[in-house]
Amino acid sequence: MSKNQTETPPPIEFTGRIARVLLSLIEGTTKLLANEDTLQKQLKETATVIKRGIRVSTATELDKLIDDYFERLILEQKFAGGEKELVKTMVLEVIETIRAMMSSSGDFNAGIDECTDKIQDAETIQDILKVKDYLIVEMQKAREHSNALNEELEKHRVATETLTKKLEESEAKAMVDSLTNILNRNAYNLKIGQLVHEFKRYKEPWALLVLDIDHFKSFNDTYGHKTGDKVLKSVAGTIKDSIRLSDHVFRYGGEEFVVILSRIDKQSTSNLSEKIRKAIERDYYVDGDKKLQVTISIGAAIIGENDSETSLFERADKALYQAKENGRNQIMVDV
Repeated sequence: MSKNQTETPPPIEFTGRIARVLLSLIEGTTKLLANEDTLQKQLKETATVIKRGIRVSTATELDKLIDDYFERLILEQKFAGGEKELVKTMVLEVIETIRAMMSSSGDFNAGIDECTDKIQDAETIQDILKVKDYLIVEMQKAREHSNALNEELEKHRVATETLTKKLEESEAKAMVDSLTNILNRNAYNLKIGQLVHEFKRYKEPWALLVLDIDHFKSFNDTYGHKTGDKVLKSVAGTIKDSIRLSDHVFRYGGEEFVVILSRIDKQSTSNLSEKIRKAIERDYYVDGDKKLQVTISIGAAIIGENDSETSLFERADKALYQAKENGRNQIMVDV
């Protein structure tokens, strides 16, 4: 290129698209960072500069994919963090049980205090598991001193072993469904064990909802899988928008979803289930010149004293079957 020639600036449309993609990446990254992180502040300032200096184009399919990616990361990060804190709580419960039931010497108490400090400082599941192994040794010492501890400690040991094993396994698996951007069955399998354990200890009731899109197979066959995927994403979004912040929604598999409602009774379970059903019934989906309506059937069960993970799901699933037998697009609550 000669000295008299100048580079042609990129078209405004191209610059706007690049700016839009860059903003999507910046906004997603800032959501992953803590508020006190200096990088978050710098990225927000950069985003402001871009918006002021460039005419940013409207969002494209690529921007939506970027947004979905960061949404999955944030949801997975939040979920894993919650499970890590639960393991901490469960191990600390064991420590307090030992402390309350033992009148031991200074050496034993010093070991327990060291466990407590290490658990509080643990940042990863691996850190927690190391403390758990140390704690098992201390539990054995406690057993040698007091037979009365055996039954209580065994309950704690089984619960913590089961959950930590699930958490270890889950670290190698995705926790968020890539199509619907809600928690998946791996996450459900981890969460349900936690909640059953908490109910046994604190007796605070919660409900399990099993939801199934009515006639989804024939719908999929008629209008195609692409339209079917849009329906699944929309239904997942509607369910998520219909529940409270303290509740959880999971894609269990295919067209089946699971919702966990916390701190609830039969009437509120029925009311919230009906709220979800009506919200989905109000929606419609456009396929060419056709408006397609989707309905959902819901089976619900409130956890009871004798429930396990399996028995609770079976009761909710049986209620779902009854709702379908009764004509679909309705709820059935089993208590």
